[in-house]
Amino acid sequence: MKKFLPTISLAVVLCSLPLSCTKDFEKINTDPNKILFGNAAATSLYEPLVYGIGSNNQYQAWFFAHELVQVTAFTGGQTTQVHQYQVTDGQWQSQWDNFARYGFDAHHMIGQAIAQNDKYSEALGLIWKVVELSNLSALFGDIPYSEAYMQTANTAPVFDSQERLAGEFLADLDSAAVILKRRPAVIKPGNDRMYQNNYGRWIKLANSLKLRILCRMSGIDDKYWAAIQAIVDDPAAFPVFTDNGDNAAVAFEEVDPYRSYWKANNVTEATFCNHRICQTMIDMMVEFNAGGLAVFEDPRLPIYAVQKGGVWKGSRGGIPATEFKQYDAGAAVPNFSVLTHSGVPAFIMDYSEVLFILAEGVEKGKLTVPGQTAKSLYEAAVRASIDKWAGYGRYASKPVVVRVVDINTLLAGKLGSYDMAAARDGSSIYASAEELIACQKFISLYFCGYEVFHEWRRTEYPDFEIADGTSANHYEVPARFGYPNYTVASNSAHVAEALARMGGNANHMRVRLDWSYAKLHGNHRSPHPLQ
Repeated sequence: MKKFLPTISLAVVLCSLPLSCTKDFEKINTDPNKILFGNAAATSLYEPLVYGIGSNNQYQAWFFAHELVQVTAFTGGQTTQVHQYQVTDGQWQSQWDNFARYGFDAHHMIGQAIAQNDKYSEALGLIWKVVELSNLSALFGDIPYSEAYMQTANTAPVFDSQERLAGEFLADLDSAAVILKRRPAVIKPGNDRMYQNNYGRWIKLANSLKLRILCRMSGIDDKYWAAIQAIVDDPAAFPVFTDNGDNAAVAFEEVDPYRSYWKANNVTEATFCNHRICQTMIDMMVEFNAGGLAVFEDPRLPIYAVQKGGVWKGSRGGIPATEFKQYDAGAAVPNFSVLTHSGVPAFIMDYSEVLFILAEGVEKGKLTVPGQTAKSLYEAAVRASIDKWAGYGRYASKPVVVRVVDINTLLAGKLGSYDMAAARDGSSIYASAEELIACQKFISLYFCGYEVFHEWRRTEYPDFEIADGTSANHYEVPARFGYPNYTVASNSAHVAEALARMGGNANHMRVRLDWSYAKLHGNHRSPHPLQ
């Protein structure tokens, strides 16, 4: 997708968010190629934005998010040590630049749409801007938003607090929904390959994203659960996803400029599968008997992964390099045939996530959903997740067919039974229904960008052990990424202010975000003995 993006995008964002690289600003302002981009129709900016975000989501899930929380571990070599929590300033910078860049592209699209009286593009730009900058905030904490992208008018923007950011994200999503309810004209109908210009589905996405943001903040104050309840209580005013047909996913094709990250970058199976599936995932998705033999597997597992050696075995994240060979022997790998197939889209948000959010709220006694219980919502969420993935089983080298009986078996057994987990009698692999819901949500977020990393920091489920090869970050899962060095240098006062507000004066990966489990509870669920 990189060659399909206007060349201005990265250059401008580096000079407009908190980065302040003003030395090239005059060149940007006078280069005729940049002027063409600046005067482009909002509709011309849409496809580069959406396909860039989709491609980026695929890469970030594979290379970073899964590695950080024991979904996978790159134990096929030592060219990257993300699973050992060695994340460099250059990698912080790449993540900052990626999300800030697409956030700017959406911001620019909004500005062009306003100037061109294209209300439909304005609404979609608002939604995509929130998608990207809510991710940026979830990775780094406080970021510029209210003063972002002002270019030379403000080269050192203030960093907004995480609670203020949540409010701004929600307000922008509300604005998008209001615009879309008026059914503005669609100037270029062929642009929207996700929802085919269906106003209702875009409104559902805006409101479903509100649920995601409110759920993320819910541990801070019950007012966020109250806001979710208000959405639940008025589905006519605030419709959310109601089936898998509403899922937000960027669909790819075999031709430029619509190719996936994998196809555009010629990712080989050997490279892709150097990221081994972790035992954490295997243990949540395979039921073993007393003799250690697999007697049942989650029907998603053979779609997610491929056995090596005829049994389900995983590697382990965070282990020292000296142990790679030991853990790699027979470890399963991500299913290359499925996950890199052009028929498999980049996932932005699913219906199952909405159901998991509601199930969690009901289970905690924070929500009331008419006609539903925590169990019914949870089971519907699992079914929705499996149904989504079942459609991609045909792309496996040995096609996977998911049967209804397999789903029913999962929901009745120790891997997925709500009743067993709620009983707390040891019959489930989980100690409570709350843990079950969180872990099944974790499983459902496979290859959904950074969401699995965000969710783990919020709940710290699954409750895995930190291995001994993670001394680089003091034996704890990174709480955030650090602001890149050039951001610190160019906007030092506001960076220092943001770090102090977040509770840490040093710019490292152990400064806990406001909504994280560790920040709210004062410690991790299972801290490493040397932490």
